[in-house]
Amino acid sequence: MSSNSYDYVKDAFAAPLGDFIASIGEGVGEAQAALDEGSLRQTLEIYNSDPDKSHETLKMLRDVGYQPTFYTIPKTTAKAKISLSISQQNTSGGVQNTRAFKPKMYATPVNASNTNKYNLGLNATAEIQFDIVPVPPSDTQIIRFLPSVIEKVVTNEDDKEVTEKRTFKEIKELLESYGLGYEIEGETEDSPIEDTSVFTKQIPSYDENQKKMIKADDVITLVV
Repeated sequence: MSSNSYDYVKDAFAAPLGDFIASIGEGVGEAQAALDEGSLRQTLEIYNSDPDKSHETLKMLRDVGYQPTFYTIPKTTAKAKISLSISQQNTSGGVQNTRAFKPKMYATPVNASNTNKYNLGLNATAEIQFDIVPVPPSDTQIIRFLPSVIEKVVTNEDDKEVTEKRTFKEIKELLESYGLGYEIEGETEDSPIEDTSVFTKQIPSYDENQKKMIKADDVITLVV
């Protein structure tokens, strides 16, 4: 071991001050992500489930526009005793191989263990305190999977699942529950769209084996 115990502690445990603070912020971010995961799982279960196969409770929650609670860590205050040291970094210059020295500050956490073990004097330590505050996202929107808009799965008299067309009235109710808009393509004066009308195609198209993501306020095109 080096005769200079302070140098040994610095070499073994020191990290750039920015990295030291960032690592604490990363831990707070992981804790927030764990909270978000539970709330997001509930949201997806309600709004991404097949409306024709959803449990009655999920349908009811979706109909009333229920939003699961998202818990946040509004502010984290970190306070730590550290030993500060400055190291000179060698950088090569582009002119005549000149060298420049760039100082960089390092921080070493100070606790009873390393203070006693390495005889680190408290007169060489400092105390830092900083806040980690989340910045709320702007205009967040729920992201969902695109549903089958023009067709639905029903059970017939033989207790078999079959596909049938949704009426325009059913489509409007479905799109409203998803927070989606719509436009109609192919309507004519001779064939006006009524609540009982059905459609041949939706854009974007629906593929059971390849889910597509949509956002609230997206527009679905209904083709006559």
